[in-house]
This record gives sequence, structure tokens and C-alpha cells, in this order.
Amino acid sequence: MAPAPAQAAGPYGSAFVWLDTPDASMCVVPAEHQWNSSSPWTPVNEVCQDDIGQYSVLLPGLAASAGTVQVTAYGSDSAHCKVASWAPAGTNQRIRVRCFTAAGAPVDSQFTLSYTNLTGTGGYPLAYAFNSQPTTADYTPPLNYQFNSTGASNTITKLSGAGRYMVKLPGLAAASAGNVQVTAYGPGSEWCTVWNWGPNGTAQHVQVQCYNAAGALVDSKFTVSYVRNGNILGRSVCCSSDGHPTAYALANNPTAASYVPAPAFKFGFSPTGLIKRLSTGRYEVDDNWSSEQGTLHVTASGGGTARCKLESWGTGSKALVRCATPSGEPTDAIYTFHHVGPFVIG
Repeated sequence: MAPAPAQAAGPYGSAFVWLDTPDASMCVVPAEHQWNSSSPWTPVNEVCQDDIGQYSVLLPGLAASAGTVQVTAYGSDSAHCKVASWAPAGTNQRIRVRCFTAAGAPVDSQFTLSYTNLTGTGGYPLAYAFNSQPTTADYTPPLNYQFNSTGASNTITKLSGAGRYMVKLPGLAAASAGNVQVTAYGPGSEWCTVWNWGPNGTAQHVQVQCYNAAGALVDSKFTVSYVRNGNILGRSVCCSSDGHPTAYALANNPTAASYVPAPAFKFGFSPTGLIKRLSTGRYEVDDNWSSEQGTLHVTASGGGTARCKLESWGTGSKALVRCATPSGEPTDAIYTFHHVGPFVIG
């Protein structure tokens, strides 16, 4: 069920968590694996396991019928995770996450999650939207569940056939630039990827495709976030005052042994930051930031049926990404990568 229309859009803010154990019976998230703008100096977020492969993420002080959520599965298996719902629970923002095997059965899994709820305009180019009407031909998503740094309203068009959508972000046109993250929404095992993105007139267009467990295109709800020269939380970037270490890249050369990401599609990488192919479908991303804290998101890209996730991170500035076919077999794939760390006082 989609979040209900907001009575009030605030409070505004953002948060992230990294559930590093699939058994969340104690609801505890280590301080270095979480952050909440309502309590930036104290770890307050919780993740509780509700059932096999089902989790509730509680973000105190951020209760709002608004905002957006991104989720990425973590681990060396073929599990994938998505957002099932988000809504206020007292003063908490409660986000329900579900994780599935490649075959679509519920399974316990580690994951990363970020939440943001923004208002106004300004800052770096940033937009998000919630596709809450996956069978509607052309519509404007609920205003409390979308944002555009230009102040314009985003729209979504359903393309021909099942599971194909164009997200239109007015005023954000830029040729070959920025970063996109996509997460499927709902109780089922559907999953979504970003096919491509680029300018169309003065708008930035993002094409999204969604699949069922077998890898067939299927209509699905989803969240999508686009950013250029910043992070998807909408927070200041290091090393300004209270800035967040931020790095993103498009890994668009899946069979190359080692390469430097294209400048237009990367941010926060040093000129020598590398992406390395370790084996079929396994990649090392070295963004030259310390990745031991914060959160990371990965979304498969390029129009194929691959699904990508985080395998591990925490060794210096390196993270491992794993991509697989719908059945769970390793496969080389294009993907987008986005890291945001806890704020650093400038």
C-alpha cells in the first residue's frame, strides 16, 4: 500500500543505516553504521526484524508522510532488498524493508538504507520521485513524495510495454552527468534498474525498468533519486562545515580489468580512483574516501536484466560490488555507485 497523502510535510531531514547482521532481533545498529540529522551526534536509529526477510527501520525525529527511500542489499549471496513502505510511527519514521532470494522467497539479508525529506530549492542539482501509480500513462507523483532543486514538479510517463518508465526532472538537463539510484517498492519480489539518463530540452530524463523474479518486465512501484555534484541525502559535501564525504560513479566498462570512471559521471573520486574487475560480476571500487562509515548504494544500469548489490566494504577506501543474473549467476554488468559518509566538521 502506498504511503498516505501528507497532512504536514515536515519534519525535514535525512538519515542512513547499514544493517550489518541479517538477524536484527536486538534492533541495535552500531554508531559507525548510522546517522540521523535530527540527532547528528548520537546514534538513535534502530533496525528490528519482523519476520524472515522483513525489517522495520526506525528513524527518530523524522516522522513525516513524505520523502524518499533507497535500499541496497549487502553480502556475497544473490539476495536483493527493497522498500515495502514508509510512514510515521509516533515521532519515528518507520521504513519497512523486505529481502528475497533470487527465486523470490523471503530471506534474511544485510542491507543499506537512506532516507531524505527535503523542501524548498537551491543547492546542487537534485531530484527524487515516488512512482506510486505504475500503470498510469502520465502523471505527477504526490508532491510530498518528490523533490526538485529547481522548484519544478517531476512527472512520470509509462512507456510502451510492461515495466518501462520515463521519469522527467524539469530544469536539471545535463549531458552525460550525475548519478541515479533506484529501488523497487512494495511487498513482492519485484526489482528495478536504471536503463539510462540524459537531457531532453531543459529536463533530465531517467529511464527505469522493473522486473519480476524470473527477469521478465513487470509494472512496479519504485523510488528514484538523481543528483549531480552532491549526495542523495541533500546534505552539504565535505569538507564544508558539517559536510558529508561523498563519492559516486558510473561503472560503465564491465569487462575492463581496471579503469578510471568517466569524469562526467563521477564525483568525489581522486583522478586516480579506479574500478577493477576481480572476476565475472565482481568489482572493486576505490573511491579514495574512507568507506568504513556511512552508507553505499548500488543500482544496475544499461538496460540488461542484471541485478547488482554490495558484497562488502570497510577496507580503507574500497568497496566490492557483485552483479548477477535474475537466477543468481554472476554476470558482468554496468552499475551506478553512490557513497555518503557521516558529516565532517570543516
